[in-house]
Amino acid sequence: MKLDHLCRRDSKLASIRRRLGDPPAWKRPANLATFVRIILEQQVSLASGKATFDRLRSACEGTINAARILNLSEAAIKACGLTRQKTRYVRQLADDVRSRRFSVAGLSPLSDDEARERITARLGLGDWTADVYLMMALGRDDILPVGDLALVTGLEEIDGVTYRDGKNTADNILERTEIWRPYRSWGTKLVWAAYLDRRKR
Repeated sequence: MKLDHLCRRDSKLASIRRRLGDPPAWKRPANLATFVRIILEQQVSLASGKATFDRLRSACEGTINAARILNLSEAAIKACGLTRQKTRYVRQLADDVRSRRFSVAGLSPLSDDEARERITARLGLGDWTADVYLMMALGRDDILPVGDLALVTGLEEIDGVTYRDGKNTADNILERTEIWRPYRSWGTKLVWAAYLDRRKR
């Protein structure tokens, strides 16, 4: 029903769906490990982020949680391929969880805006991280990751126009996707599917 609603309102999305079918759910667990993986995916390819995540998970003996992250030395985490900055973000997040300054489970009952505020208060977790977590881990329907390069590029490709315009890029994307409300998450997933298909991923 959600995808039907979107495709009635946006012929470009309808075309993607006819060609590729329903998009993947891209569902992830609502836990600390997912936050860590999203941090590792910042500003790199998904494949690169996953490879680093897999090395870190191995270093944590198969399970990424706050205690196991904090039991690793900074050098051991960096040896998994994390940059100094991402090492700092991951260790600080783990410390915030262990000290109960941040509750991952506590995000679930919150509104989108309340959850976003809690997430972005953490070191290294910005709007993009919050958007991806809300979409993939909490399954929220109306999230639009305006800072996501694949979304912006994908929209430019399917529309045949340029949305990147300095400080106006986010406003351009918001305006273009207004007709997707209240299912902007699903519109994003359709655009992601088209973006990946174009690159045969």
